[in-house]
Amino acid sequence: MCYPMDRTFVLWRGKGHVDLNCFYASVAALDSGGRYTSQTPLIVSGDPAKRCGVVLAATYPVKRLGVHAGMPLYEARLLCPQAIVMGTDYKRYMQLSEAFMAIIESYSPLVMRYGIDEAYLDYGGCEHIFGPADQVAQAIRGRVKRELGLTVSVGVGDTLIKAKMGSDHKKPDEVTVLDEEAWRSCIWPKPVEELQFVGRATGRKLREMGICTIERLAKTQERLLTARFGKGGHQLWLFANGMDERRIAYEHEPQKGIGHAATLAEDAYGLSAVCRALLYQTERVAARLREMGLRASLVGVHIRYADLHGAGKQGMLERPSDLTDDLYAKARQLLEALYGGGPVRQVGMRVGHFTDAPEQISLFDGPGRDARCRLDRAVDDMRQKYGSHALMRGGTMAFEYDEREDFTPFQRY
Repeated sequence: MCYPMDRTFVLWRGKGHVDLNCFYASVAALDSGGRYTSQTPLIVSGDPAKRCGVVLAATYPVKRLGVHAGMPLYEARLLCPQAIVMGTDYKRYMQLSEAFMAIIESYSPLVMRYGIDEAYLDYGGCEHIFGPADQVAQAIRGRVKRELGLTVSVGVGDTLIKAKMGSDHKKPDEVTVLDEEAWRSCIWPKPVEELQFVGRATGRKLREMGICTIERLAKTQERLLTARFGKGGHQLWLFANGMDERRIAYEHEPQKGIGHAATLAEDAYGLSAVCRALLYQTERVAARLREMGLRASLVGVHIRYADLHGAGKQGMLERPSDLTDDLYAKARQLLEALYGGGPVRQVGMRVGHFTDAPEQISLFDGPGRDARCRLDRAVDDMRQKYGSHALMRGGTMAFEYDEREDFTPFQRY
């Protein structure tokens, strides 16, 4: 059975997943001065006066009509003509996100932030301070509502997959505890596509094998899955059975990735236009690297076309770098290999594989590298003092952006 939030269930060594419900849309309602509530049909998108038409978030009344994140705004309006479309406020999102994370981190030293609006926590060893994990889940839920005016869904289990599937099981404003019995009764009957990390392509392949539910996946011989999906088949089998080999890293462990993405106010046509948009993202990422005292070896590029199909590619630098020119040269090389023609609506750039060790000076660098380093830092100083748009490269001024800082861990495209 699935234990609701009013049921006392003692789970030692528990893992938790806490998810802010419809975060962007909930913030829009919260900051409306009482005009809107969580039951108002709200959609958060790019500037509604422009054509950056992708749904970023929606309240549950809109979601129930089939609207989802990533859907073109015109399609969402057809499904829900009465929806109120609102713009974004990323500064406000970050303010509330930090307050949200501070509440979670007050209950455990082991917290893994997963994006701006959700986090995992490992509660092992803290029971003698705050009580059983399910009680802590309810405490977090209550504090977020009282202190921030927002609701969360919390999942509790003995593995990260159980915690995540638990928070997804009942929304909004619920706590779900999943033990072995509850996993089988609540999670196994779900369509296989609802298992974490099973996307449309994997779901389609599983259905071709006759695997339509999570239970059927759990009972499939592991060797058949590894034969079809390689190492990923082993992971699918573990997840379907509620098992998970992942762990929550200490906060001081190195960050996995830094990225920046933007939806363009107008589609970019042609490689040169997409490259200019990519340069804008690269500048933002490189500045964050320098601010954090890190250099990156791994560069990734992702684009989304006007038809919302996405493509990505990643590669390694010859040496770790935080210089804008180094990162952009690699990112452009990846983009040139990736771009298939056609209008592009969104451009993203990510870096990973960090080091904070002192840079080794090469005899072949010459004075140019040092000059570029000084130039980058001078630009950083100017932008910090006068604003991010005080000093811009000519090629990047042609675009307007719906910007989104991306804090999710680095992943293979």
